[in-house]
Amino acid sequence: MQSIWISEIKLQPAGALTFRRMPSGLLHIMSYPFMPPTTMSGFLKRVLEIASGKDWPGYGEDWYNGPESKEFTLTLEQDYRCLGAFPDQGRWYIHKTRRHGPKHFKHTEFSKLLRSNYKENYELHHWDYLFCESLTGWVASREKAKLDALHIIQNYGGKAGKEGYLCIKKIQEPRQVFLNYGDFKPLGLVTLPLRPKQGCFYHLYAHHWNKNYPWSNGEKGGVDGYIQVNSWWEADSANGFYWQWDKGIGFAASVVDTFLQGDVDAFWNNYL
Repeated sequence: MQSIWISEIKLQPAGALTFRRMPSGLLHIMSYPFMPPTTMSGFLKRVLEIASGKDWPGYGEDWYNGPESKEFTLTLEQDYRCLGAFPDQGRWYIHKTRRHGPKHFKHTEFSKLLRSNYKENYELHHWDYLFCESLTGWVASREKAKLDALHIIQNYGGKAGKEGYLCIKKIQEPRQVFLNYGDFKPLGLVTLPLRPKQGCFYHLYAHHWNKNYPWSNGEKGGVDGYIQVNSWWEADSANGFYWQWDKGIGFAASVVDTFLQGDVDAFWNNYL
């Protein structure tokens, strides 16, 4: 019987969050009501760096100067599959507001009663903020030892998504879950080939892994692009293969492979 290991992670926001929803307009910065799997992968990678005694990683001076000039990847290795992190049902709210004002603190015209020119660079955005008490996320792996290695990041935190900060409050012991088939209550996201009876539909993006991707430090292998993914959240029920977390509750079997594609081995052998 096929099985994998999954760890549950409790995350505590320091305030409002913004996980930018794509595709998005220039003036309306929309937010997902949860942390997408790809965002979670980058967040955990950064926290692992600082938990290991390194500095919080940025983008590198040559991050945008072409593929072969990039210094490092900001995602977890392919042994991990992030499933996203989500607020409790009914205990979250998206607050929409206007963000007016100059982009730079050294402005002068904005605070004057009589303005001599109108050349200040203003932010004229509508902005989404996610308010919630906590987020519950999951990370999957084929090996228990890989998930045990994540325990060093407990009580660490940092910037997450476009705006906001998260602290990792608790990482549960890895749980071995087995493949099952039938009707189940989905945890997290549901992705194709399953189609839930009802749920909130979202366009998300998966990482594409290229084992030959070149880095400026001589290493190879990492994320070189994105693939659009159709998904559902807060689905009441679904029918098909799933990784059983509890009786009648689990993760859609395909979700562990949906958000990391390319030169990787699928966790679920029946994944199409």
